[in-house]
Amino acid sequence: MAKQLLHSGTLLGLAAAGVFLAGLSCFAPPAATDGLPAAVILPASSPYGEARAITNIPYAAQPASRQNFDLYLPGQKKGPPCPLIIWIHGGAWKSGFKDWDNVKYLVRRGYAIASIDYRFCPEFQFPAQIEDCNAAMNFILAHASEYGVDGKRFVVAGASAGGHLALLLGLARAETHFGAEAAIRPLAIIDFFGPTDFNKMLEDLQAIHSQPGLNLLHEVGPELLGTPVEQPTEQARIASPINYVSAASPPVLILQGGRDELVPAVQSRRLQKALEQAGVKNQLVMVDDAGHDGPAFETPAMQAKVVGFLKGIFAK
Repeated sequence: MAKQLLHSGTLLGLAAAGVFLAGLSCFAPPAATDGLPAAVILPASSPYGEARAITNIPYAAQPASRQNFDLYLPGQKKGPPCPLIIWIHGGAWKSGFKDWDNVKYLVRRGYAIASIDYRFCPEFQFPAQIEDCNAAMNFILAHASEYGVDGKRFVVAGASAGGHLALLLGLARAETHFGAEAAIRPLAIIDFFGPTDFNKMLEDLQAIHSQPGLNLLHEVGPELLGTPVEQPTEQARIASPINYVSAASPPVLILQGGRDELVPAVQSRRLQKALEQAGVKNQLVMVDDAGHDGPAFETPAMQAKVVGFLKGIFAK
């Protein structure tokens, strides 16, 4: 949730790290995407490995600031279109950047990543953030073949505030007021320590005596939802992913720190319980000694958990 505690891996300087291409066959500029930035080649030493990147692609007809995404594709990919990860960054819904990406290594594994930006609170209150996520997903999938990605084989993922939005994006497919189209459904959701139940966040933070978490909740809660956090509200219920779990929900991988002071572990455990009760395939990876993000979520063992989950999803 908090900017200062979120992983903020930075991109290599794209223009310096690679060369602009005059044209790539799979990125021939169609009419719908004329005028976009040229593709860039990232070197094998980049966090993505050798990859092709197109940055700052607008996803709205008349885009506001931050309504754009970056696309990364395996540099040597041949054959069928790439499976796709739609990534949503964290930052307490009020800060952050689309290069705050916890799964860059997946490009090396043959996956494409579309990392999206979205409008921030307090200037734009909820549901503006999930409306943007749906608009971005709809745009990306509509142009999937032009980008060389498989619009039918995709998952949504995010960290912290982005984990919350990824959960909403994947679970709340019937909510047209979020901009959702029921016919569009991700194959799975990957949630890195995202809030799941705003109406219980106050008591969860009090239970672990987290002053940093309480401070952040009292600051950001009203900015995002426009309602106080001292008692349950309808707006908080609407914004809580746990309330959209159903038997039709896609599989969910949850990664959570046991010592997280911003999103208490019970939030993820409660989501897992709801998924289990609905009969939804899920996996909770609890990192007992981890806080909110950090190196514990970047280890080879943790990456293997994510890769294994995705192999199971895309093998079907």
